[in-house]
Amino acid sequence: MIPTVQQRPTGTTTSTPHAAQAARGREDEDPMDPTDSTPAPLGGIEVTTAHGRTVVRLRGEVDGALRAEASASMAQALASTAPILVDATDLTFIDSSGLAFVLQLHLAAGETGQQMTLHDPGRELIDKLDLIGMADVIPLEPERAIA
Repeated sequence: MIPTVQQRPTGTTTSTPHAAQAARGREDEDPMDPTDSTPAPLGGIEVTTAHGRTVVRLRGEVDGALRAEASASMAQALASTAPILVDATDLTFIDSSGLAFVLQLHLAAGETGQQMTLHDPGRELIDKLDLIGMADVIPLEPERAIA
């Protein structure tokens, strides 16, 4: 697709998104073309049920980019009265937004009478929970408990 440039009445030029892409050296990509490949998110939050529990799986990088997904996942996890298991086995990175998700889920589960446990949190998550004084507050579940 050929980039276009529009003339303003004042004589200055304004680039359309296509021209801006060309200026960045990506003229073959069209932001409005659904067939263009967009990088997949580097992480995710999935909610399922297993063995009478709600399982919230954290995978990859759980950060601010997943804010909308985190809100939907929290609502889904709290919609049931089943105990909640947060499975962090596939977590590779968590920032303050991801940590806030885990803490908010823990607090909300407590308010609804649901038990929440953390499975295989890894050193990074444990260190961050420890840093804010919450490492001993959220119960940990042994690795063999997930199927």
